[in-house]
Amino acid sequence: MSLDDRGTVVVLRVQGEVDTATAPQMAQAIDAQLTRRRRTVLNLSEVDFMDLHGLAVLMRASRRVRAEGGSFAVERPAPCVTRLFELVRLDGEIRILPEDTGPPAAA
Repeated sequence: MSLDDRGTVVVLRVQGEVDTATAPQMAQAIDAQLTRRRRTVLNLSEVDFMDLHGLAVLMRASRRVRAEGGSFAVERPAPCVTRLFELVRLDGEIRILPEDTGPPAAA
């Protein structure tokens, strides 16, 4: 996981597998940024696999940000992530940016 600071927006880049073993690390990284900023983007273009543990982390982050009036989005999700969103019908629940579009508008 790497960090790309775009001024008022932080972009976390996730790579590899997000599963029961690695989802807690992703959650910690997201939580650390959400406490500092209101605009967070998660770049998932290099994710090889994501299970429901990873999806649960994304859902918690999205709900937390909405409750606090911030902005959270997923950027360039890998096909496996897009498919998971479609399977559980969450593709409308979590904001998805198709490309590196810069700062998202407040959700």
